[in-house]
Amino acid sequence: MTPCEAPTRVGRICGHCAVASIASIVLAASLMAGCWMGARETTRSVMYVYFDHDRSRAVFERLEVACAALGVQRRHRVALEFIGVDVTDRVALSKAIARGLERRPAAIVAPSSPVLLEAFRQTETVPIVFVTHEDPVELKVAASLVHRPLNLAGISYHMGVEMKMLELLREAAPQARRIGYLIDRDVVNNARAREFMETTASQYGLLWKVVPVGTVDSLGADILAAGPVDAWFVTKVVALAEHRDRFIALLGSTLRPAIYPSRQDVQAGGPMAYEAAFDDPVGALARQLDRVLSGVAPSDIPIERPKRFALSINVEVARASGMRLSPELLSRADHVR
Repeated sequence: MTPCEAPTRVGRICGHCAVASIASIVLAASLMAGCWMGARETTRSVMYVYFDHDRSRAVFERLEVACAALGVQRRHRVALEFIGVDVTDRVALSKAIARGLERRPAAIVAPSSPVLLEAFRQTETVPIVFVTHEDPVELKVAASLVHRPLNLAGISYHMGVEMKMLELLREAAPQARRIGYLIDRDVVNNARAREFMETTASQYGLLWKVVPVGTVDSLGADILAAGPVDAWFVTKVVALAEHRDRFIALLGSTLRPAIYPSRQDVQAGGPMAYEAAFDDPVGALARQLDRVLSGVAPSDIPIERPKRFALSINVEVARASGMRLSPELLSRADHVR
């Protein structure tokens, strides 16, 4: 070997090593990119469809936290996706769900009856985890709480508390005969509500005035259309949940006794409320979603329901509206303001 040959061979060897190193780096980068792309491709969305405002986003964020605590996102490779839409606008709601279904989501979270009904109309295969204050049977999405479509799971606040609400209203406003019944316009023909009003009308001599509620903007006109009433019976209407302060202020301006469906309504200025309550509804929803994504058939998962009841009274507001609060009634209240 001549003195000049060694550097040449060394140079060739180094050149080969450099090429091999670059090839290894490229191969490793490709593998990493492939793994990353694979992870991206296997990550599916869970659609959460509801009003686009701070309050609903806050609930969505709580659901994200609850799911993270259970390891839902990590174990099932899903990402929760907030889809904001006016759920009282049927056309907008239908389009929003249709667009979401085009992306083949892992599941849909329906936090209200309108979302449940529209999602149920559009898909029989994508799991729907719902929250409803109505009876799923009366919504015609299930034959019973046990026998229901394969893709439905969720939680229901429905516990048939109407009779107890009326009992409390009559106790606090014994002279009330004409009672305004506020109910969502979408479920105004609810068979159970009609039966309740017909039964109590004959039993107690009541005159029920049904007030179909659309948006909070139309509430003032809805109240006027009802004519004279002695008291208000408020069900879990969407407008109340979404615009609680304004809704209660409008109804409160009539200075009539009223009973509402949740403690939050009393905290916002309503006179009285009676409810079937969950200790942790967001946690219950996260547990349902986790089981669905684990592969359990939604229809095999028991619908979770409240395990306790609560009476709340805002003493000052109740008395200002003419309600009589006996010591015995106050002693039965779980929450007094």
